[in-house]
Amino acid sequence: MSGLKIMLGALVLAAAAPPAASAQAPAGPPGPPPGNGLQLPAPPGTAQPFVPPGAPATVPATPTGPGLLDARGATLNRRTRGFVLPIACQANGTIGVTAAAAGRGTLDKARYRCAGNRSRPRLTVSRKVAGKIVRRKRVAARATVKQGGRTAKLDFTLRVGKGAPPAAGFWTDGHLLCTADGVTPQGYLAEPDFTTASPTRISTRGWIAWYTAASGWHWLGLDGENRGRWETWTANAGGVEQFHPGGPGVPSPFTWGPITVPPGVHTVGVYEIVYWVGGLPQHAWQYVNAGTTGAVAAGGATQYCAY
Repeated sequence: MSGLKIMLGALVLAAAAPPAASAQAPAGPPGPPPGNGLQLPAPPGTAQPFVPPGAPATVPATPTGPGLLDARGATLNRRTRGFVLPIACQANGTIGVTAAAAGRGTLDKARYRCAGNRSRPRLTVSRKVAGKIVRRKRVAARATVKQGGRTAKLDFTLRVGKGAPPAAGFWTDGHLLCTADGVTPQGYLAEPDFTTASPTRISTRGWIAWYTAASGWHWLGLDGENRGRWETWTANAGGVEQFHPGGPGVPSPFTWGPITVPPGVHTVGVYEIVYWVGGLPQHAWQYVNAGTTGAVAAGGATQYCAY
């Protein structure tokens, strides 16, 4: 759809490798946000009339449970019908995987052993389920991981083939500002100024993915960990109407923060959008540039804020 602000090609390739500034740098970006495009909002009614103030938040200083390690998810072996899902962990536990497009109920469940905050649980699906995944090439899946009396829901993509998954792009504007007040490391997530060819109701949801070597990737939304909130706006050819109260010019977007970040953490900003066309949802998600400006203004995209 015209109006999707996506940068591909050289921009994505340039951002694929994170800076080697920290011993705890992640192996790769976080991949799809919670829900993986399957948990969409109800069709919106009236768009909110103004931009609300951003609320403060805090990234946890200690691991809150298991987490995925990068965006590659898992690859199904056609011959064995098995796959491995690398996770960061803090104790031995169990893992079960579901994928709505591949079948009802749990596709497989297994116990895993955690050593050095890492585990590679192996799961196997039935011939029928494997056939569905092969036909689709990739499906949105969810791992339910239980350890130490806690349960974590980890969304990932289960795919077929040895090639690397398509790299997610960057919105041309919006950004994750890494800043500090002189004492406490902070971040601010500014929403992209989404455009559409004609006035269109949109729903957007922002996330900050955070990573440590002990916890893997976790997601922080406006309502807490793994709990995002959809905002309703009206977009047109000039951007989000509510971001331009005085007409065309420099936008005043929705900005979430300050977000207090403990040391030793990497963060990535993500924005989802649903375009409501004829009452039907068209969903997309992209990373935002880590810096003071959007990816285009910065002349390229930076994946991570490192604290």
